[in-house]
Formats: sequence, structure tokens, C-alpha cells
Amino acid sequence: MGPIFRYIADLRAFAGPRLGYGAALVGGAALLEGIGILAILPFAAIFTGTADNPAAARVLELLQALGIESQTARAGALVSVFLVLLALRNIVTWKRDTYLGFLGFSFVDHWRSRILHAIGGARWQAVVNMRRTDLEHAITNDVARLSQGTDRLLRAGASAALLLVQLAIIAWLSPALLLLTIALIAIAALLTLPLMRNARGLGNRLTSAGRRIHGVLGDFLASQKLARLNNAQGEFITRFDDAIAQVRVNQMQFMESQARARAWFQFIAGVVVAAVLLIGFFVLKTPTAVLLVALIVLARLVNPVQTLSQTGQAMANMLPAFEALNSAEASLLSQHSGGGGGGGGGGDAVPAPARKRGPAGLHINDLTFAYNGNLAPVLRDLSLSIEAGEVVALQGMSGAGKTTLLDLLTGLLEPQEGTIHVDGGPMVTEADRRNWRAQIAYLPQDPFLFDDTIRNNMTLSAANLDEDSIWAALDLVSASDFVSAMPDGLDTRAGDRGQKFSGGERQRLCLARALLRRPRMLILDEATSALDRQTEETIMARLREMRGDFSILLITHRHDSLRHADRIYRLEDGQCLPV
Repeated sequence: MGPIFRYIADLRAFAGPRLGYGAALVGGAALLEGIGILAILPFAAIFTGTADNPAAARVLELLQALGIESQTARAGALVSVFLVLLALRNIVTWKRDTYLGFLGFSFVDHWRSRILHAIGGARWQAVVNMRRTDLEHAITNDVARLSQGTDRLLRAGASAALLLVQLAIIAWLSPALLLLTIALIAIAALLTLPLMRNARGLGNRLTSAGRRIHGVLGDFLASQKLARLNNAQGEFITRFDDAIAQVRVNQMQFMESQARARAWFQFIAGVVVAAVLLIGFFVLKTPTAVLLVALIVLARLVNPVQTLSQTGQAMANMLPAFEALNSAEASLLSQHSGGGGGGGGGGDAVPAPARKRGPAGLHINDLTFAYNGNLAPVLRDLSLSIEAGEVVALQGMSGAGKTTLLDLLTGLLEPQEGTIHVDGGPMVTEADRRNWRAQIAYLPQDPFLFDDTIRNNMTLSAANLDEDSIWAALDLVSASDFVSAMPDGLDTRAGDRGQKFSGGERQRLCLARALLRRPRMLILDEATSALDRQTEETIMARLREMRGDFSILLITHRHDSLRHADRIYRLEDGQCLPV
């Protein structure tokens, strides 16, 4: 199935019965438009005194049957009916445009939600394998182009309905004039086909250039400090400007092709209208009133035919964005965890088990893991035990596999061999892994704070917290003094990634946030590396005193921290060796 048919099928599946209601509004508006045009015939008959067509004759007979015989009374009656039709048409058109807009926005929001659900439900490795900026581009730019294309398509449906009604009017009035009208439509189609192929190519280039813009912008914003230290801002700006220029070139080429098509089409439409006038009057001897209505219909046909032509170009230009969205979703769903909810996940349908209390025990037995395409396992036959309430330290050289091991024991990755048991039960399904992640708190070496208030950062993953609980957690990690010293206290904004605070302050705030989750296991991955020795010692001693609440896995290179551990392992050659 081609991209355009997949797109239409997707839109139809999303809209369901609502599409029928929209079609009814579109058809009703077009029908009322046609009736309003036909109302010209009896008007002409009243003013000329000659009913030279069946429609006018029937209306005049009806008026006479109703006792309306004078020219003034008949004109007044027709004007009244015309105004009612006009008002009704305007109401239906208003409802049509509003409803089509609603359908278009809903479809686009549906796609935006689909991609976000796919990201949330995909396996960790699938998300890691995709560029963050490509996903951002999909949710913003690709969806925006989908919005524009969908709006054009839905409104083109209204133009198509109007076109059919007006063709029916011409066919009824003069079948011979219909042939000239069809010639106009055929010319528009011939003009559109090569333009659609060109628009498709421009759409592909626009998608690629848009991704480059997001990539450069994402890299620049993520590495501001490094860029400034290396005086590399100019290089980023040059790359960004080049990408923008390429996008603008593609957009201008598309606009130019549409403008050129409009100019040619309007010229050809003028030729066809002139031909209809001359042939209809001199050759076909068409009655004046009928010829007048036919010319009005032809004049009104130009806009819907041109709209349909340009919609074809817009759709061709939009399809690469739709394909990019499908590709991103397919890549994520191909490794779906089944637990993200939405987008095919469905994990939210399984209720989580009742939360346990107290420290957790974790046992890893004969675990082996290799990344896709990597023949050599990163971890092999690895075993590790953390008893409930223990503090276990893990050491290892850079590249030894510590991050991979943490991703496995937190359930982000699945082992190819071996087992992971929590409290004696195996962690096998995605529901098991989700339930386990709800019971742990993981702190990486690089702490992350959202650009929000300290209060909202603290309550991010622990709802219904009172202010006393927040201050107690901050006090526990020696952060209450510097937070209370700030003019806005808990309502102080952290800045982008928490840049308003030092590295040590960010680590303490993130540790307080982790404790507010009331975890059963606390995983500290160099999470106190930015603290001075005394502060680290104070915090570690306090955490050790809380062993009745949670177990601790401590990854550290600091020898002073090791004395807080009950047992120490060293990760070497893919295995955990007791020290």
C-alpha cells in the first residue's frame, strides 16, 4: 500500500463514524451552494418574462399555485427564499469548517500522543538507539506538516463536494457544456501530476534539512559550556544557518511551483470560460439564462479545481513527514516493552502489586548480556547478591560494564541468560520490571533537575508530599541551609538542568528527591562525587543508619566511601568478584 493510501486509511481509522458526520456537513454545504446558484434561473425568468428552462418554469408554476402572481411579489418571495437558503448555507458552512478543523487537530494530537506513548513504552535500548533530536523533530516539525496536510485534505473534501454539485448543475443545464468543463479539470490534473512528483522530492529534502536543524540546535544547547570553552559557537551557528538556508530553499521552491501552477491554471480557466461563452451562445444556441448560470458555475469551479490541484501538491509534500512519523513509531514499537501504555503497549491494564515495605533483597545469578551485533558479551556468568538492609559497594574500571549492569538490575535491559530475583521472586515480565522500578531510587553521577521550582522537582515522582517532608529530606542530605537561604526558598527555579546550582548542590537535591520516593533500594552511581569529603561522610553515615528502610548499592571510586559497605565487589572481565 502506497504512503497516500496508508495515510488515508490511518485518518479514516482514527475518525471512524465522525468522518461520516463531517461528510454530511460537507455534502449539505455543497448542496445548499448548488441550490443557491440554481435560484438565479427563476430570478432571470421573472425579470425577462420568459421561462426558457424547465427549472424556472416549475418555480413560476409553484408561485402561481400559491397565489403569487405579480412580478414584485414573485421577486420578493424568491428573495426571501434565497436569504433563508443563504443563512442556512452559512450555518452549515460554519459548522463544517469548525468540525473539519476539530477533526484535523484531533488527528494531529493523536499522532503526537502516539509517538510519545511509543517512546514511553519502548524498550530502553530502542530509545537509546534513536537520536533524541530526530524524535523531537518528529513530534514538532513532522507533526506540524502533518497538521497542514490534513487540514488541506479535509478542506479539499469540501471543494470536491462543491465540484460534484456544480458539475451536476452543468450536466443538467447543458450536457454539451459539461465536456468543456471536464476539459478544464483534465488540464488541471495534467498540470498537477508532475508538480506532485516535484513536491514529493522537496518534501523529502525538507524532512532531512529539518532534522539537521534540530540536530545542530540540540547539540549546541546541550554543549553550551563546552562550545564556549572551545570558542566553537561560530561553527555551530554556521552549521545552523546552512541548515536553515536549505530548508528555506526547499520551501521557496515549493511555493514557486504552486504559484506557477496557479498562474497557468487561471489563464487556462479564462480560455475555457471564453470558449464556453462563444460556443454556448453561437454554436449551441444555449438560452441566455442557462448560459449565465453556466458561466457563474464555471467561474465558481475555478477555485475548487485549483484547490484540489494544490492539495495534491501539499499532500505529496507532506507524505515524507507522515512516513517519518511511521518510521519512528515502527522503530520504537519493534522493541516495545508492552508497559508504556498507549501505542500498543497495553501495560497499564495490569494493576501493580501492592507495594512492599522495608529494604529489598536482590540476587543476580549467572547473568550474561551482549548488545545487538556485539559477539563479545559485556557481562558473562555474573552473580551478585544484595541482602535486605545491606550496603554493597561495586567498583570497576571505566568501560568494565557498570552502566550495563545497572541497566539490567533496574530492569531497563533484559539479560540473554541468567536470572534476577527480587525478594526471592524472579523478575521476568515487563510488569515485574515496572513494579521493581517503582521500588527503587537511582541516582547517576550527573544529577538532573528540571527547569522548575525546587518544590516541583522534589515532588516529581512522589505525590502528596507536605512541606515538612520536603524539608526533612533536604535536611537529611545537608541541603536545607542553602535552600532556605534563597529568597524564594522551595519556589526557587533550578534553571536548565539545574544550572543555577553547583554540582554538589545538585547532587544533594537529587538525593533528597530520591529519598522522598521512599525506595526499598537506593542505587548511588558516583552520586556523591561532587561533594567534599566531610559532607559525603555525613550523608553516607545518615544513609547507613536508614538500612531498616532500604538497601544500598554504592558505585564509587572513593576509598573513604567503601568503609560504609558491608561487602565490596569488583566488576572485572564481565564478572563481579568479591573483594
